[in-house]
Amino acid sequence: PRPSRPVETEPAPSPRPSRPVETEPAPSPRPSRPVETEPAPSPRPSRPVETEPAPSPRPSRPVNTSPATSPRPSRPVETEPTPRPVNNGSARPQQGGYQPTTKPRTGNKPIRGGSPISPQANLNYKPINFVDFAFGILGKRDFQSQGRYYHFYQFEGRENQLIQIRLGGSTDTRQANNLSLNPYMFVLDPNNNVIVKRGSAQTTGGIKDAFVFVRLPVQGTYTIAVTSRNPGDTGRYSLALRNDRASYALDETAELTAQSLTLKQNKSPYDVSKFEGKKDQLVSIRVDSEFEEFSPYIVLLNSQGKIVAADNAKDGKYSALIDRARLPGDDTYYVVVTSANPQERGRYRLTLY
Repeated sequence: PRPSRPVETEPAPSPRPSRPVETEPAPSPRPSRPVETEPAPSPRPSRPVETEPAPSPRPSRPVNTSPATSPRPSRPVETEPTPRPVNNGSARPQQGGYQPTTKPRTGNKPIRGGSPISPQANLNYKPINFVDFAFGILGKRDFQSQGRYYHFYQFEGRENQLIQIRLGGSTDTRQANNLSLNPYMFVLDPNNNVIVKRGSAQTTGGIKDAFVFVRLPVQGTYTIAVTSRNPGDTGRYSLALRNDRASYALDETAELTAQSLTLKQNKSPYDVSKFEGKKDQLVSIRVDSEFEEFSPYIVLLNSQGKIVAADNAKDGKYSALIDRARLPGDDTYYVVVTSANPQERGRYRLTLY
C-alpha cells in the first residue's frame, strides 16, 4: 500500500500544465481587439468626404450665372436697388449684355468717322517721345478744322502697347495775350481713325487737364491731335506721352447698346464682368468712355450681391473710378458698369489693377 501513494501524486502535476494551455487562447482574442479598433478610424475619413460637397455649391453659383446670365446678374442687381435697380430679365438683352464680360478685346477700336484730319492736307507733324514734355501755343494761324485750331504730334506704337497721355491747359489770363486754354485731344491710329478722344474734366490747382489711358490696336505711326474744347479758342498747353506700366488683372473693351441689359428703375443699360479675389486684396477699377458718349458708373459686388464699393465720382464726367477697395474675403466678385444717364450709351474700356 505505501508505493501506491507516490503514484497518486504524479497525476497531480498533470492538470497543472493544462492551466497554461488554457491561458494561451487568452492572448489570441487580444490581437482581435486591435483588429476591431481599425474599422473605427475608417469612418472618420468619411466625415471630411461629407464636407467636400459643401464648398462645391459655391462655385456652382457663378457657373450658373455665366451661361444663363438671368439668375446671376439678377443677384448683383438685386442688391443694387440702393444705388441701382435690377435688370429687366429679357432673354435677348441678357445674352448680348454678358458677352463682353467673358471675351476681352484687344486695343481700342476706331470711332465711326469724325476724324479732324484730312489725309490730303499738308500737315506739320511734330515728333514726341516717351520721356520729354512738349509745349505749344495754339494760334489763329494754325491748321483749322470744324472751327478748331490744331497741333499734331506723332509717335511709333506697338500692337497692344499700353500708353497714357496727359494734355495740360493754361490759366494764363493776362490781357496782353490771354493764353488760357481748355484743352481737348484726339488719338488717331495709323489709318487716321480716331481711337479715343478726351477733354479736360476737372481742374487741378485751376489748370484743366485731359488725361487718357490707351491700348494701341496695331503697330504703326500714331497721331495726337491737340486742340481746344471750345471751337475757336487759342492758348498755351503742355503734352506728355508715357508708357502705362500698370499690371491689369482685367482689361476689357465693350459697349453699352440698345441690346444691353437694363435696370428696372431707370432703364439704364449695364454690363457685368467678374473676377476672382482674395481676402484683404486691394483692387482699383476704372472705366473710361472712349469717345465721351456717356458718363459711366460702376459698382463692385461680392458673390452674394452685397455692395463692396462704388464709383467715387472723382475722376471726371467720362470716367469712373473705384480706388483701392479692400476685398472682404476669398470670393468671386462682379463689376457692374452702367450709365449715369439712362439715355446715354457707348463704348468703354474697363480695367482692374
